[in-house]
Amino acid sequence: MNFRTLVLNKYHQPINIISWKEAVILLYKEAAETVVEWDKSDETYRMLEYDKSVSNGDRSYVYKLPVIIRLLDNKVLPKRKRLRFNRINLFYRDDFTCQYCGTKFESATKGLEVEHVHPQSRGGATSFENCVAACRECNSKKADKTPEEAGMKLFKKPVTPNPVMLMYIKLNRKQGIHESWTRYLFHNTEILS
Repeated sequence: MNFRTLVLNKYHQPINIISWKEAVILLYKEAAETVVEWDKSDETYRMLEYDKSVSNGDRSYVYKLPVIIRLLDNKVLPKRKRLRFNRINLFYRDDFTCQYCGTKFESATKGLEVEHVHPQSRGGATSFENCVAACRECNSKKADKTPEEAGMKLFKKPVTPNPVMLMYIKLNRKQGIHESWTRYLFHNTEILS
């Protein structure tokens, strides 16, 4: 089973994405609870759970796999650690799309390159704030110029992605994720930037 669980802190801020096994352990230790959501269709509350369950050997504990859990410890806050820069994280951040012409690629193996917005030859850093995904043609056309000098425009300003948001993007691209996660990930944008 490849089910993933979004972890929120006590204040409903996203802090991690973990395996279902880790989530069940937290529930068993009573360190977390499964998030409950109002269902408008039948006007009831429902637990955000997958349609799968696990149990111990004698079935004294049976848990439905949680979609979202909330930690009960009020000291857990979102970590503000910075992601390590590498090309695959950059390509996921940019959705495998050239940031100049909009050409979308299925993978990083053919035609997609790391492009320095402020050229390296002029002191431009290799970082999330200065690099974007670009197709070979746009990267060659821009060469060692700035986008303005090359007459090219970026689709969006390059920024360092939030680790939880990047994990969400990777999982969504690879296998899809539960639609209920978006409410917590995208409505807490002040936390995710």
